[in-house]
This record gives sequence, C-alpha cells and structure tokens, in this order.
Amino acid sequence: MTQTAPADFVFFHSSRRVVCAWNGLERLGALAEEHGCRRPALLVDAFFAGGDIAARAASVLAKATGTASPVIPVPAHEPDTDSIAKAAEALASAKPDLIVAIGGGSTMDTAKVARMLLSNPGTVEAISGFGKKLAPHASLFVCVPTTAGTGSEVSESAIASKSGSDVKLIFRSQEMTPQIALLDASLTVSCPAKVTAQSGYDALTHAVEAYISKMSGVMTDPFAVESMRLLAGSLVRAYREPQDREARTWCLVASCQAAIAFNSANLGLAHAFAAPLGALHHVAHGLGNALALPVVTAFNQPALGRKGETIAAIFGTRDAATAMSKVRHALDLDLSVDLYVPDGDAREKVAQAASRSGQVRMNPRLADIDDLRAMLEAMRKPTGGETPAFVR
Repeated sequence: MTQTAPADFVFFHSSRRVVCAWNGLERLGALAEEHGCRRPALLVDAFFAGGDIAARAASVLAKATGTASPVIPVPAHEPDTDSIAKAAEALASAKPDLIVAIGGGSTMDTAKVARMLLSNPGTVEAISGFGKKLAPHASLFVCVPTTAGTGSEVSESAIASKSGSDVKLIFRSQEMTPQIALLDASLTVSCPAKVTAQSGYDALTHAVEAYISKMSGVMTDPFAVESMRLLAGSLVRAYREPQDREARTWCLVASCQAAIAFNSANLGLAHAFAAPLGALHHVAHGLGNALALPVVTAFNQPALGRKGETIAAIFGTRDAATAMSKVRHALDLDLSVDLYVPDGDAREKVAQAASRSGQVRMNPRLADIDDLRAMLEAMRKPTGGETPAFVR
C-alpha cells in the first residue's frame, strides 16, 4: 500500500538513556563509575530520608565513588521557590559531579530546577519560562521515579509555585532533562493505593492528551498509543494488587512513554483544569486530571475521529470518554469536583484560570470560557464508570 508523506513535524526529546530493571537502584554505582563521577549528591523525597531506599542508594554510590553522598531531603509538598532555593544551596555546598533524584514528580522537578541554579545566576523565578537558554551544568543527572505517573524523569519541564502565592511557575529547557532515567519498579511497590491510582491516572491523561493534541504526530503517537495499551492492562491491576511485579513495571514504562510523547506533543484541557485545581484548591495533580478527563474527552469527542476509535478499542469501550470514565471508576477516583471547589464563584475562578493555560490551544477542539464553565458544571456529577452526561 502506498503511503502519503507525513506532515512536517518537529520532535523534541533530550534524554540520553532510559534504564529499566527491577532493583535497578543497585546500578547507580556502575553508572557513576562509567562516567568517572567522584562527588555524588542525593536528593530524595522527605518520606524516604533516613529510610532504606536513601541508605541503599548512598551505600551503592559510596562504594563506587569513594565519597559519602550528602542526602538532601525534598519536602513532600509540590515544589515552590523556597524549597527549590534551599535544595540548590545544599547542592552548591556539595559541588557534585553526579546528582541523583529519587522520588515522585515533586522531587524530580525540584532537582531539575535546583541543578540549573548551579550554572545560571539569579533566583528560581529568574530562570522560569519556556525555552530558556540556560547554561548546562557539568554534573551527570539521574532521576529515579518512585511513582508511575509524572514522567518527570524524561521531560524537559518542571512546575513550581511562587512561595506565598497561588502563582505557578513553568520551567522548560532541554538542559534541565535528566541524562539518565532509571526505572526501578520495585521502588513503587510501597506506594499507598491512593498514590498509585492518582499518579497512574496522571500517566493516562498524559498519554491521551498527547495522542489527541494538535501537536501530536508520527513521532509521538506510537509512544502515546503504547502507553495507553500498557496502562489498560496494568494500571487497575497495580492498584488492586500492589505486589504485582509485572503490572508495576509496565505502569512505570507506560508513564515514561507518555512523558516522551507529551514532552513534544504537549497536553490539553484536562491539564488546563488540573493546574488551577491544584493552585487554588490544593487538589493533587493526578486527582485533578481524574476530575477533568472524562468530561473533557466527551467535549473533545466530535473532533477525535479515528483516534477516538483507537482509544475506545484499547480500553474495550464504545467511545473514548467512556474509557476514561471506566478507568477512573475502577481506581476509586470517580468523585465530584464539589468536594474540592465549594461554590459557583470558586468554579468561575477555576474556569478563568484554565482559559489562560497554554494547553487550551493544544486541545483538538477549541474551547471558549462558556465551554470551560459547562465542563466544570458536568464535573460535579460522578459518572459511575459510564459515559459522562455532557453535550455541548
């Protein structure tokens, strides 16, 4: 069959290597030796500080480098300018040639920005923005995710709050990307069920929105489709059977694939909603996506065409919106936005904030402020795993 030439495209991907291995944390020493590193530093989620994971990583690196690694705890809350500045100060004191970040998206995003402050003068806020020409830092940068969701280990962006405000700062530069992503699914087994569900739905949202984005294309679609396929077979299993090694591994791989896709294709309306839900009402990012995605997909349905059919086929449902609803319900995330956004005035503020998101223009169907209001209204009613009752 003769195929037409693909449309013109630009594909962004700046990771150098992805290593996937059960108990892969033990490979940190070999990576340090391979690159001749002698001054390692560890940034870890505060939950792990003083625990087995941090101790194992520090021990492996000490044997390989002959140097004790400072262990820098990162607060459990989402990154803000204060916590990033403190992490950068600790890193500067260590003068590391190897930086390893172990944790969820907050830890990895903190490490990304803090590392850039070592080679770029100014404050955290000063280096924020899209496509900044940031000076590289000479250290080897390795990220080890402990949740399967954000994909921060292979993306060139990070998000942080401006301390003392509801302002979200976005950072994006290829110099921020970890050179090595180390996927060790054994580290995700201890995740609380709620974290598995919310982070997994975040990964699903990344895959779906990257697949249907206006910036999607021949390079990103295979990553997004395979991510959805893997999540369809493993996410609910990992949630219900946390010791399932196969499901845990595939979720982590799927999260990584989805991030490779969205790093280039961008995202859509679910993320436009999730950001203000987090900033204004402290809704966890994955939960914010879960509140939004089924209704957003129902809104997008007329514009999805064959891609909508592909999504439905992967999840075994009649349409893409029902697929997103079905997965959400199975993960016990089928909740009303009213639990977090108290009234109409608060919903209006979320709608207005969402309308200013750069992700709106990436969405396959153009949405105006009235559309966003209607979607928020529809999010007030759980779906029970069925097709969202939304038509506009």
